[in-house]
Amino acid sequence: MSGGFRFLPHTADIRFEAWGSTREQCLTEAARALVAAFAEVAVEEAESTRTAEFDGTDEQLLLAVLDEIIYLLDAEGTVPLGIRVRPRATGIALELANVAVARAEIIGAAPKAVSLNELQIEHDPRGWHCAATIDV
Repeated sequence: MSGGFRFLPHTADIRFEAWGSTREQCLTEAARALVAAFAEVAVEEAESTRTAEFDGTDEQLLLAVLDEIIYLLDAEGTVPLGIRVRPRATGIALELANVAVARAEIIGAAPKAVSLNELQIEHDPRGWHCAATIDV
């Protein structure tokens, strides 16, 4: 299974689902969906990199990945150009190659928070699937 994401209809916020053959690929696609909902980054070179390590349940890891992107947008004014999620013994490592938000084309409302309502991630014989709603 190759990875990807799609946006789902939602009345006021952003809702998407993402998938991948591994948990890490699914989390990467969810992060890409979040960024694609509000920004297009056409530059080729990152200005900074950030690595964060997270432990927890699959759902907590999904929340942590999305929250980190929203935090960096709000606190540091950066948007991921590159996103990589690697497995660790007890969780994941999230690697973000960032650019200043001023270098991105803003195409949607800025995300404010991840809704815990209907946040899900699961594995089945076809691969990993997750879904999230983002408050804007």
